[in-house]
Amino acid sequence: MERQHTAQTHLPAPDIDPRPLWSKVAPLASVMVIAALGTSLVNVLLPAIAGDFGVTMPAVQWVTLAFLLSSTILIVPVGRLADAAGRVRVLRVGLGVFMLASLIMSVAPGLELLIVVRAVQGAGVAAMLSLPVALVRETVAKDQMGRAMGIIGASMAFGMALGPALGGLLSASALGWHGTVFLLVPLGAMAWFLLRKVPAAYAATPQRSSVDVAGITLLALVLAGYATALTLTPGGWMGTTGLLTLVTLGLLLWVRVEKRASSPLVDLGQVRVLGIVPALALNFCGSFMMMTFTIIPPFYLTQGPGLDMGRMGLAMAVGPVVAILTGVFAGRWVDRWGSPRMTGTGLATMTVAALGFAVLVPIWGVIAFLVTAALLTAGNQMFMAGNNTAVMSRAGAAQQGTVSGMMTLARNLGFITATAVMALAFNTATTSMAGPDGAAMGMTACFGLATVMGVLAVSLSLSKRRFALIPEE
Repeated sequence: MERQHTAQTHLPAPDIDPRPLWSKVAPLASVMVIAALGTSLVNVLLPAIAGDFGVTMPAVQWVTLAFLLSSTILIVPVGRLADAAGRVRVLRVGLGVFMLASLIMSVAPGLELLIVVRAVQGAGVAAMLSLPVALVRETVAKDQMGRAMGIIGASMAFGMALGPALGGLLSASALGWHGTVFLLVPLGAMAWFLLRKVPAAYAATPQRSSVDVAGITLLALVLAGYATALTLTPGGWMGTTGLLTLVTLGLLLWVRVEKRASSPLVDLGQVRVLGIVPALALNFCGSFMMMTFTIIPPFYLTQGPGLDMGRMGLAMAVGPVVAILTGVFAGRWVDRWGSPRMTGTGLATMTVAALGFAVLVPIWGVIAFLVTAALLTAGNQMFMAGNNTAVMSRAGAAQQGTVSGMMTLARNLGFITATAVMALAFNTATTSMAGPDGAAMGMTACFGLATVMGVLAVSLSLSKRRFALIPEE
């Protein structure tokens, strides 16, 4: 079926903003920090929530699952909506939804309401994680793109790493988990205020097109099935395999529907022309490695070296500190040496760090942990700045929201996959050997898998450059 091209009306590009780079990107960076913090903060609070409500860990894991499902399912539709209705407008709505959900979560009297509201919070985060990357293209000059993406990447990594650190420190204080979650409300309000500084001329790229209901529905079912199969493993290995088979068939059906749609949710032909599929795969690999760092070390540090929640939080704080110190420099390096080179260098650094976590940390303890955590975070800054710059610099103005949504979708799929795989690997190791030795074995097993993922990512990055799957600048 021949696709009909819909008419588009583009707003004129605004004059070059004379303000310094940081002041232009700060509003968007603040949104990324809050979104990433909201993603990682609650995970470390799950034991306290389970104890407060008197429920089991499998039950309380629905707090995380509901969030991941809603944010992942809505990522691409939100990007498409933002391309049509205005990116700043949709971003403000998403931030408002996030703040309201955080407020209700902080006073939730039971697990059921907490799970529902956490899913609503994930809907807001879907906009908060994807749209700032799209808006960077419109707010900065091309020769500043790498530095701007470095700031955005640093903000994302800072928020993700700050969550476990802040949660570990505050959950042991008088605030408890209720007060810790409530902090997301005033932080979100600060980001809302800063968003007022984003010029109105950047707010919209209006489009007239029909809604791809079939594509949205199929994608939602596919993502929900994938997340459910990996996190809940219904029916054991047989049930999980069967569900993943259905997910694969659903994905093939979705591709067929998108190819035939007059106004598809994702223009697969345009994706092929842009050549961003390898970059999406790299985003999946990078987020898989970083999610391993987010969820496994808190368990290892408390069960292995025996740190309390406060000292565990301090140890995890090395991540956000390094993210701040290296993020802007990573962006400058991208501008100087090019995004393909920095993407590969960042992935190689992350892989070396993952190997250090697997081999050195179980032997040398906290000191080795601090060094490898700093190395991993620095590598992630280089990777994110390079990969995001390579993709967003190739997307047209009308596809910025959709493309950034797909990048975030790939990242979320990495998060979901790592959460399921690493939980299984760590639990298997600690079940076979209890105590500090079991925690060390779990650390080795999980980061051994992360190292394998890193090697695959580095290989893909090298082949991507060799065969020009994403042309270099």
